[in-house]
Amino acid sequence: MLKKFICLAVLAAVCGVGQAQIPEQKAAPAEAKEAVQSTNDSAQEKELDRIRKLAQGRLGVQVKHVLPSPIPGLYELAVNNEIIYMDPTGDHVLMGEIFNTLSRKNLTQEAKDKLLTIDFSALPLADAIKTVHGNGSRQIAVFSDPNCSFCKKLEASLAGMKDVTIYTFLYPVITAGSKEASANIWCSKDRALAWKQQLLEGKAAPKRAANCDISALERNIELGSKLNITGTPTVFVPSGKRAPGAVGIDYLENLLSEVSQHP
Repeated sequence: MLKKFICLAVLAAVCGVGQAQIPEQKAAPAEAKEAVQSTNDSAQEKELDRIRKLAQGRLGVQVKHVLPSPIPGLYELAVNNEIIYMDPTGDHVLMGEIFNTLSRKNLTQEAKDKLLTIDFSALPLADAIKTVHGNGSRQIAVFSDPNCSFCKKLEASLAGMKDVTIYTFLYPVITAGSKEASANIWCSKDRALAWKQQLLEGKAAPKRAANCDISALERNIELGSKLNITGTPTVFVPSGKRAPGAVGIDYLENLLSEVSQHP
């Protein structure tokens, strides 16, 4: 009886040890994987930082980001709002576009679109001229210059859009007279009408009052610089995507439809 009791006690002790070790045995591989992943991430960050410093030294420009490219052994660099590629040695730079032959996608353009995407909700809409078409349920923002011929072309297209609210940020950068023309429009009693008449009818807004606050124009110029706006017109949609130049209605409608499909 004593022998049987001892055997049962030993068996219970062995089983007890086994049960206590089970969680540790399951956790160990996970912990090891996390440690390996952390090491890999750290190594990759160091390598990307090395490539960034190497590129800046070799090219003499600021590099906004460095990422692994779709092609193994090649790195994607964001430089001056453009996407270029460089090998690990820094001896070779590729300036061109990468296409995926399976998906038929332009991977370089996708990377550039992502680079130039903005936070639409952060735009200071109070510094823009508001024009509502129909129910105004959709939104776009436009950075435009009153003396810009392409802006006039875009404005003619926008006039045909339905159910949209257009926020026009006066961005007087094209000619020496752009700032004064923008100031007169901004200080008009009906800014939206003054803008429309200037762009579509060639009718200049009346001379502004001397005490009119035009600080919004300076803020717009500063904002445009931060958003890397290098020309007018430049259009933004709520997804943050931009459309540079006098794009047509179909192009804008497609951009807006993407917003509605992917809120």
